[in-house]
Amino acid sequence: MKFHKITINGEVMYREFDPSTGYYENEMITEEDMVEQLLEEAVDSEIEIDEEEIDRAINYIPSSFQREMVQNYIAYLQAVIESHE
Repeated sequence: MKFHKITINGEVMYREFDPSTGYYENEMITEEDMVEQLLEEAVDSEIEIDEEEIDRAINYIPSSFQREMVQNYIAYLQAVIESHE
């Protein structure tokens, strides 16, 4: 998809443009709607993390060795995420 940014009386709008036909598609949308539409198309899944809940779950693991193993794995995953930012 290609969009054209159109400013009318200082208000920014966007309209989908088909370069193969040279015609506009659909109606004009606001910048907020544009961002929402692009995010819906780009985001494949959503992951929610509640660190307090994870900590509580880890504390229920009876073996200290297994608790430490899980904590080390979580630290590793966080390091992997941070290295890609």
